Amino acid sequence: MSYLYPLRLESTSSSENPLLELFLYRGQYQLATQDALYSDGRRYRPMLVAFEALKQNLKDVKNVLVLGTGLGSAVHILAAKGYHPSYTLVEHDDLILKWCIEHLPGDEVKRVWPVCADAQSHMAHNDMKYDLVIADIFKSRVVPAFVTTETFLTQCRRSVNPGGHIVINYMVNNDKEWRAAIAAINAVFPGNRVINHGINRIIIATV
Repeated sequence: MSYLYPLRLESTSSSENPLLELFLYRGQYQLATQDALYSDGRRYRPMLVAFEALKQNLKDVKNVLVLGTGLGSAVHILAAKGYHPSYTLVEHDDLILKWCIEHLPGDEVKRVWPVCADAQSHMAHNDMKYDLVIADIFKSRVVPAFVTTETFLTQCRRSVNPGGHIVINYMVNNDKEWRAAIAAINAVFPGNRVINHGINRIIIATV
């Protein structure tokens, strides 16, 4: 039936979100809030766009940090492409993180270290390094202001192995805010690449 219309599997609230809904649609799990779609399985466009841009580098990625996990679309998409790195999944909402772990494909859960924490706090104390860092952090349809601060971006840069990459998913709601955001990103990640996808901007940088 999910191939005809989305099937709502759960509808509830959490400590961070007044409404969370889990759907199955055309064989993929979707995570929705009141006004945003946070995950769409292997169809999640921002990660599809990012991984297509990085397709020549994915074979060298051994470990990945995902800040803002949703239902783990990054894991689903990489697994479908035949890549199985280890993951640190950082998610502030404990229910989202629980659903993410429960719905990971195959035996990918064996490669995952789940962390229930605010991304800003986590990065302030992080001393691990990764081949790929993904910042996909939203509050509803808004990227929190801390994501594009020099402090947070620098912490992310320090967490990337030399030659590794960072992916930032940004949603443009205000042109002035976007100009300020990309200026901050350019200062920490000069020479980055910005891919437009609707109102999303997928920023990819090599460290």
